[in-house]
Amino acid sequence: MNIEQPLVTMIATDLDGTLLDSHKQVSAETRKVLRELKNRGILFGIASGRPVESGQILVHDWGLENDISFLIGMNGGALYDMRTKAKHKYYPLSGDKILEIMEHFKDMDVIFQCMLGNDRFVSKSTEKTRAHAKLFCEHEHEVDLQEFLPGREIDKLILFLDPELMPAVRQRAMTFSDPAYTSMQTADNLYEYMDPRINKGFGIEKACKHYGITPDHVVAFGDAENDEAMIETVGLGVAMANASDELKRIADVVLKETNDQDGLAHFVENVVLPANTDRLEHDANARLG
Repeated sequence: MNIEQPLVTMIATDLDGTLLDSHKQVSAETRKVLRELKNRGILFGIASGRPVESGQILVHDWGLENDISFLIGMNGGALYDMRTKAKHKYYPLSGDKILEIMEHFKDMDVIFQCMLGNDRFVSKSTEKTRAHAKLFCEHEHEVDLQEFLPGREIDKLILFLDPELMPAVRQRAMTFSDPAYTSMQTADNLYEYMDPRINKGFGIEKACKHYGITPDHVVAFGDAENDEAMIETVGLGVAMANASDELKRIADVVLKETNDQDGLAHFVENVVLPANTDRLEHDANARLG
């Protein structure tokens, strides 16, 4: 994709640290460009580690149901079409494999969280984990995972921990492997396991197939490790100013603005919209009411 004149059919973005500001809100400037993308006939969607069920709640709360076309959840493990309400799930982890992973971390001070949609089945429920679940529109259930997991399929496993423990958790994760799963850090307090075929790049490919377009004309925005596959898959990968060093290294564009400075909105206004002026003759938002 030519950066100066990008022909864009779809935009995908991470949530935290990218689309959302530090208060977990969508700014007025971002809302304005989302509506204009709709007018130009450009698909806009969210690619997140969160369940699509949580995304549906958040999009409703933000009043953006008519401006967002799709949700990619579970770091690529689920796709939801906002118009047709169709949901597709891909490659869950077996509960038996999750038990094997848990065995490797059993001596560490982590809380195991098994995700099924926006339900968290956890080894230990605390005030902090409950507040975190509420923030992400998820429901927490404390269960005996040794009894709960056998024979089940789980969307992903999350290790919830204090940030200062993360280096030790990452080091421990490097001491074992299995072709049935892969892992990555997704926040300063979250380390996740999922099927190795699952990543946001995979989710982008599924979304493109769903809408009959190609990744060459997709722009993606991100800031963290779990955005890397997405940035590498699309025609134009954009890293926020607050992104990790590795994401900046592989991105096609590194913004000067952070998520708190409307980096995504400014790039869409200054680069995407000027190059895609004639997609629709009428105001799509007005036509749809």
